[in-house]
Amino acid sequence: MEKIKGQAGKVGELIFAVDTVTTYKKTITLTWAILRETGVLLWLVICLGFVGAEWFWQKSIVLGQSARTWYEGLKEPGDEEPKSATEMGQSALSAFSTGADTLLYQAKKQLGIEAEPPAPKPKEAKVKAPPVPAPAPPKPTEPEVSSTTTAAPAPPSIDALSSEADDTADDS
Repeated sequence: MEKIKGQAGKVGELIFAVDTVTTYKKTITLTWAILRETGVLLWLVICLGFVGAEWFWQKSIVLGQSARTWYEGLKEPGDEEPKSATEMGQSALSAFSTGADTLLYQAKKQLGIEAEPPAPKPKEAKVKAPPVPAPAPPKPTEPEVSSTTTAAPAPPSIDALSSEADDTADDS
């Protein structure tokens, strides 16, 4: 029994020694600091992933729009109504874009990148009106001749002069 009491005394001295308490306190403090800084690093990597995805998304949209413009340039222009799938895609893109803009703004702030807050996008009202025909060009009006003045005859046009010259050349 004496051996057990002696060994328990040694263990108690080690556990409750001042050095042991400070060593464990330093260990716990350092471990917490490592975990906290690792969490911040992971968050910044996630933010960087969002920013990279936004960059890829924007470049993909620009590339897709230029490809679409090129493809539509190959087709003859036509007055076709937009497809319902296109309208649905545009609506979904608008909704996704609004949410992504807000998320990206926050991610850029977290990374310390200068960014402007996303501006609210106005809803576009699509009113489909029938095409308005172009106005007809105004008809040439005859100059008014007053009863007191007489209009001078207009000089002959170049076509009239050239036809007269041709007629005289044929006669001789």
